[in-house]
Amino acid sequence: MSLSRFLRSKLLVRGLLALVLAVAAARIAFPFLVQTATVERGIERALENWTGADVHVGKGAEFAFWPYPRVTLGNVRIVGKKAEGGSGDLATAEAISATFDLFGAVRGRPAFSDFELVRPVIHVGWSAEGVFNWRHSGWLIEAIDATAKAPEGQPATDLTNERIGTISIRDGILDIARGGQPYRITDIDGSITWPSLRQHLELSLSGVVNGEMTRWSFASDQPLALLAGRNATIRTSLSADPTTIGFEGTANLSANAYVSGALQLATPSLARVLAWQGTDIPAVGNIGQLSVEANIATSGYSARLENVKLTLDDAQATGVLDIAMPPQGMPQIGGTLAFDRIDLRAFLTAFSPLPGSDQNAPTVDTAFIHQFGMDLRLSARTASFAPFSLQDLAAGMRIENGRASFDVGDSTFLDGRMTGRIALAEDGFRGGGQVQMSLSNVDIGAIVSTLALPGPLPSGIGSADFELSTDRPLWATSASDMSGRFRLRMGSGTLTHFNRHAFEERAAKNTFFNISEAAGGSFDFVRADVEARLDRGLAELTKAEIEGNEKLLTLSGMIPYRTGSVALAGTLADRPQGDGAATVNPPLSFFVGGSWPEPVISPASILTGQPPRQ
Repeated sequence: MSLSRFLRSKLLVRGLLALVLAVAAARIAFPFLVQTATVERGIERALENWTGADVHVGKGAEFAFWPYPRVTLGNVRIVGKKAEGGSGDLATAEAISATFDLFGAVRGRPAFSDFELVRPVIHVGWSAEGVFNWRHSGWLIEAIDATAKAPEGQPATDLTNERIGTISIRDGILDIARGGQPYRITDIDGSITWPSLRQHLELSLSGVVNGEMTRWSFASDQPLALLAGRNATIRTSLSADPTTIGFEGTANLSANAYVSGALQLATPSLARVLAWQGTDIPAVGNIGQLSVEANIATSGYSARLENVKLTLDDAQATGVLDIAMPPQGMPQIGGTLAFDRIDLRAFLTAFSPLPGSDQNAPTVDTAFIHQFGMDLRLSARTASFAPFSLQDLAAGMRIENGRASFDVGDSTFLDGRMTGRIALAEDGFRGGGQVQMSLSNVDIGAIVSTLALPGPLPSGIGSADFELSTDRPLWATSASDMSGRFRLRMGSGTLTHFNRHAFEERAAKNTFFNISEAAGGSFDFVRADVEARLDRGLAELTKAEIEGNEKLLTLSGMIPYRTGSVALAGTLADRPQGDGAATVNPPLSFFVGGSWPEPVISPASILTGQPPRQ
């Protein structure tokens, strides 16, 4: 008979029908051949052998044979063995089911795989002596111990009962207790795929962590080596609305645990991440969007991040970071970051303390300077500090021993140089801060123009020094809250909006006049020297000399700039001659009073009743 005729013959149809009937008969017969009591005891023993704990079943086993043979245990408790230091429930589950081999079950030696845990509650904790509550003599622990004892780079050869398959979890709970309050993760769903101890492990779980739905994935080609404290490659990611974290590299879970590889972290709000973790660091919490890519290597409680690519709000930086989180000490952050550009005001505001609930309180919450330490070096090609901009910034931020400071070691500012320091201390300024700034060869006129300051003011290249302090939050502080001193030194320049000849003419008339009447011009000078003391909105002008080619203008008095007023005494005299010649004309004395920038000039002759200068 040819092949084509055979395929069309009744023999093929009969053969296929016989095969189907044989399979159906076997499926019908197997449930009667299976020793169900043996299978039930077998799955209990499998769980006990796997965990090394006692298993108690509250409901009898239920069997299903389609599409695969499966046994289900109800109301399961896994209890630690007292002989091995265990006590209490390690886990409970509404149901635990597993597939089993029909032929093995018929022979009385069932093999189980592909477990499913329905509403399990798993308890993880450590005793006062540091003993892990799941550390029992089960076959998984024996396999881990055997792997740990095997020569480096070689697998253990005496692994038994190594088939696992897939472990599915439905609506689970994980309780973790170590030290303080217990920690709970709820609504756990997902699967753990581990065909056998020697094969690839893959985990994909989701659950509610501190009120946020969180998804965790994990994979390793050498899971048993990892659990045995050996080096193993891993890939893992954790994602939730507050943050996403990814890592790929090498990990070790021994007593000297470490990881080494590529790390990615991103969050739309660092404040939300801290709140999610139950941590309150107000200063750091002000940082918004943050993303980090780096190569990380850990050692003990410290980590080093190299080739860092950092995005902080709209600023980007590269560099190296060192992070230490000792169990009995404060977290420490150090390193170097190089920014292409940075908003310096926003950056400093992020790390400054927030005002308390009472906006008028004289002190602020400086707890953050006791919550972590920092020694960070920063550089930037361009650093904006609205409305100004710095170039080639080199700075440092330090938090240590209850003090916080930001130091500008060098920068280019308006074609000159600027250095400075902002310091915050819990003590010393009643919770406030201190600002020091030094400007060298800076375009003073550009500052006046940028700030749109009105009235007669100097323009030219000069140097200035500030030493100011405040007892309020630095970024809730206005100029009228500062105290300290100010000094300005200038060479050749111009006093804008001041016509010296018009000023002298109006003063000679022995009448009051507004300074704007002498504003149509400028007064060139060869030297300007100004010193003042500031005390919360009141400036005492201790020295103000503006020396022109022919005249010397001097001022002294009080400037209550909180209210925008002035009260100054001044003179306009002939410039002293270097050869000792006598002054030709007597000086013009006057008083400046009223509101800036439109004060009233009162010639001294009016106040004293003396005739005006001729």
